[in-house]
Amino acid sequence: MVSMINYKPVVELLSHYGLHKTTMSDLAEAVGVTRQTLYNRFKTKDHVRDWALLEFMSEVNDTAIAVLDNAPPDAALDAILEAFERWGGDHVSMVCQSPHGADILEGGLQLVASRAETPIDRFENCLEKFIESKQLSPSPAETTMVLVLAAKGVFVTSANAKDYSEKMEAVVKALLGARQAA
Repeated sequence: MVSMINYKPVVELLSHYGLHKTTMSDLAEAVGVTRQTLYNRFKTKDHVRDWALLEFMSEVNDTAIAVLDNAPPDAALDAILEAFERWGGDHVSMVCQSPHGADILEGGLQLVASRAETPIDRFENCLEKFIESKQLSPSPAETTMVLVLAAKGVFVTSANAKDYSEKMEAVVKALLGARQAA
């Protein structure tokens, strides 16, 4: 049942109207099912939101991981930058320009904080292995941590995807560029 429901309209609706103003009827209409179907499956709007955010974060992280998995051997820094663009840059406008985008971000962060393993963990593990396999840093775990923390800071301070990309390019080059050039 859940696989038949597209999470994207839920995330878009909630980022525009917020959880409190959005009704189960609004959510049902957005995804093309009856309100009763949503109640039967999710019970509450909070559960619909949680499911949609986890699906959203899983797709975002899977897309970023795919960039690293399919990276050309001679373009490691470009692959890392593109992975971060898929991970964060593609979603800056939703958070910064939607009336309730920041609420969606906060809800997602709270949701993953309560889980043992998160989609973000998968991305971080893949990034660390990528950095290690390409010998981009003598300390891949620490470099990964700094990159992810920097990406989060860049995300909340960026005006749009281009701004995010430019800032992340500076971060990636500062952390890894000198080593790659050597």
